[in-house]
Amino acid sequence: MTWLQFSHGLWLDPVAQEPPGALVVLLRDAGDSVAALTPVVARWAKIVPTTAFAALQESSPPDLPARGLPPQGRHHAGVVGETSALDHAVHLIEPQLEELLRFYQIDASRLVLVGFGYGGTLALRLLLRWSCAGALTFAARLIRPLPRIIRIDGKVRLIECADAGLTGHGNMREVVTSLAARGVDVRGVVLPGPALSEEAIRHGGAYLGELVATAQQGRRFHVAEDPGDDA
Repeated sequence: MTWLQFSHGLWLDPVAQEPPGALVVLLRDAGDSVAALTPVVARWAKIVPTTAFAALQESSPPDLPARGLPPQGRHHAGVVGETSALDHAVHLIEPQLEELLRFYQIDASRLVLVGFGYGGTLALRLLLRWSCAGALTFAARLIRPLPRIIRIDGKVRLIECADAGLTGHGNMREVVTSLAARGVDVRGVVLPGPALSEEAIRHGGAYLGELVATAQQGRRFHVAEDPGDDA
């Protein structure tokens, strides 16, 4: 597997010479390297062979905790500060996503976000602004308060890892219930071990296959559109 360099990270092209059926953008955890994701992508690329992968190299803001979760009891102003830092990171990443979509000549309906730790928290934040196929997150945090009105068209698949130490089944149920109440197609699972464990990556591969299928379905609908219908 050969990664190709682009201005903000690395990408892996599928074998096909035509535009990919979907684009998966990986957002790493704070302090992790892109290289740590190489074996993960190698496994997932076999599941979705017509999918392009891109791993962004941007780091988290220095004043934002890796897990993106304010310590319990922190003053509200601290939460606002973290939300502002996340939104700043989103602002920096959006041009990178636009660059990748332009390169592959596809739209955001064929984009899938995958995030680990802080990267997962960031992926959930990006979903509030991007209408993409969905997001898969590992040990992410849903930063509250949510906007009064949200529109998330894509699917959300959450994998919580007991090794993260901060979340259990109760919190997962709370997050799933909170998003489902807003009309989001969301499912989650709590697994033992770290985010890059064998079991987590296997479950992630199954979820990713579902999200990529959603992206490719959107592609078929898009191609089927007849410009003459508007005449």
